[in-house]
Parts: sequence; C-alpha cells; structure tokens
Amino acid sequence: MTFKDLPGNLIRLLISMLIAAVALMPIVWGLLSSFKTPQDILRTVPQWLPNTFTWQNYASIFKAGTGGYIFNSVLVSGGTVAVCLALGSIAGYGLARFEFAGKRAVTVAIIAVMSIPVASLLIPTYTMMAEAGLVNTRTGLILVYSAYQLPIVIWIMATYYQTLPEELEWSALIDGYTRTQTLTKIVLPLAKPALIAATLFVLTFAWNDFVVAVTLLSSDTVRTLPIGIYNFLGFYGREWGPLLAASMVSIVPLVALFVVLQRFFVAGMTGGGVKG
Repeated sequence: MTFKDLPGNLIRLLISMLIAAVALMPIVWGLLSSFKTPQDILRTVPQWLPNTFTWQNYASIFKAGTGGYIFNSVLVSGGTVAVCLALGSIAGYGLARFEFAGKRAVTVAIIAVMSIPVASLLIPTYTMMAEAGLVNTRTGLILVYSAYQLPIVIWIMATYYQTLPEELEWSALIDGYTRTQTLTKIVLPLAKPALIAATLFVLTFAWNDFVVAVTLLSSDTVRTLPIGIYNFLGFYGREWGPLLAASMVSIVPLVALFVVLQRFFVAGMTGGGVKG
C-alpha cells in the first residue's frame, strides 16, 4: 500500500466502522439495559450505563422457566443442523458430481422451493404434522425446519463442491476408496467453509423462528426460546427488564458465533462464485 492509497483506505475504514456501530448499537443498548432496574429503563432521559447494576432481570427469566426454553431451542436447532448437513452434503455431492435424467429439473425445483415464503406453508404443514401425530413435539419441529432449510443447504454444498478439483477424488478412487469414503475423507474436509456457512444459515432460522414454532407447539415443556421471549410482553404491560434479558440470551450467543466463524462463512458463500 502506497501513501497515496491511504486516504481512500481510511475513508473505507471509517465507513465500515460507522456501519458496524449503527448495526451494533441496538444490541449494545439492549445488553446494557438488561442490567438496569425498571426505574432506570423507564427514565425520561435515557442513559447508556445503569445507575444500579443488577442481575435481577436474568434471575427472573430463569425463574420463569427460560432455561427449559433454551434447552428446547438448543435441541431443535442442533437436530435441524444435523439432519440438514447429513442429507444436504450427500444430495449436494450427487447434484455437483453426477449426471442423471432430470438433473436440471431438480436444480430448478430446489431454487423454486427456496423462494416459497414459509408462512404460506403453515396450514398444509400443520395438517400433515397433525395426521402424523407430530404436532406439539420437538421431533416434528425438527422435521419441519429440516424440510424448509434442506434446499438451501443442498444448493450451498453443490455450488461449493463444483469449485473443488475432481482430480483429488479420482486419485482417491484409484487408491481404492469408495465414493462414500471419498466424500467423507477427502471432499467434506475440504468443504469445511461451505459446511459452516450452511450450519449458520440453518442455525439462524431454527434458533430465531417464532411463527412455525408457535403454530406447531402448544405446551410449555416443548416450546422454544422465541416463544418464551414473547411471554414477557405481558397482557396488560411490558416487562422490559426480563424482556431485554431474554432477548440478549437469544441474540448474543448467535452474534458471537458469527463473529468467530465469519471468515469461514464468507468463504463458504463466495466459493461457489469462483467457477462460472
């Protein structure tokens, strides 16, 4: 980098910092406010830092059963990620490496399914789950989430596989590997960025979803965290302290995960664009 490039780079840095600050400001405000007393939260003149630092809001949400909601969200999200990656990595490999009748139609169908709004599928989905006896179960929710997210996982994996040199697979096959061994021992380790990108996509949907979960789940024992957060809205008023605390419990872990894995996420999402 030369001296004449410094002003341009500095401007880009300042713009990036400004965008990051605007994006993070609501999260930082919510995090700080979750440690405030009700009086501090409802002050006429807002202030960033709490006058009295308190854990009472977090204690109250766990006393209200938020721990169970978190457990259900972890179970459902983890199960959805596992199902989608297991099926999507195999289906994506077949789509990327094999020629078969109707391949173009399958590709178009995958893209078409990704464009369908989830809300438009709620009634038929509920009917199918009710017929199968899977309404109000975590297993049913995992299956529904997996069905919704599997197309995008297949697409991410297939496009990334196409950027990997086939010569590595041919060498493995010559050495006596089966197709399954080639996929698990050669291809998947190289496709780690795509796997992480797909994981983050699926995890974000499964962890944050409210509409599907509130439609299919009616019992507190199986409800997920977004429904638990909604409970703090109250019928006659807002419990702002517990609501902010529950929101932070939901948001912060996911944001931290994105920050840690962002380079893999970017590589996984842009890898498919290398090959025309």
